[in-house]
Amino acid sequence: MRNLAQRKLLSQQKSRRTKEVQEEKQATEEIMDELIPLQNNPPEWLDEEATKEWERILPLIRELPVADLDMALLAMYCQTYSNYLSATRNLEKNGMVVETERGSKLSSYYTVQRDSVNTMNSIAPKLGLTVEARLKILAPKDDKDQADPFEELMNGE
Repeated sequence: MRNLAQRKLLSQQKSRRTKEVQEEKQATEEIMDELIPLQNNPPEWLDEEATKEWERILPLIRELPVADLDMALLAMYCQTYSNYLSATRNLEKNGMVVETERGSKLSSYYTVQRDSVNTMNSIAPKLGLTVEARLKILAPKDDKDQADPFEELMNGE
C-alpha cells in the first residue's frame, strides 16, 4: 500500500530517466506495497456518524493505495463528515440566522458546516476520494518516456 494519494506513483511520473533510476523507483514502490494495510475497525474516538462513514468508505478505499499510516487522515475525514452532518441538520432545524441581544448573526453551525466542507475538500484528494485524485493514482504506467532533445543538449549528451 502507498501513502501517495495526491502524487503519481514513482513509475508513473513522466521524466527522462535511465534504466537504473527506473529500477530504483520500482524497488521503492515494492517496499511501499509492504506497508501495513488499513485496519478494519474505526478508531474508538469516532462518533456514531463518523463510524458509519468509516464503514461505508473502508471497502472502497481499500481499492486505492492507502495504508494504516493513513488511518488518522481517514478518521479525521470521517469525523469531519459527521460534524458537517450535525451542523447541517441543526441549520435545517433552527435556520442559518440567530437572533441575539445585539441583533441577527449567522449561526455558529454555519461556521462548522463551512469549515467542515473546507476540511473535507482538503483531505479527500489526499486519500484518493476525488475523481481527479483517483485518475492520477490509477493512471497506467507509461514506460515510454519521450526524450527531450533540449534536455539532452543541456546535459551535454
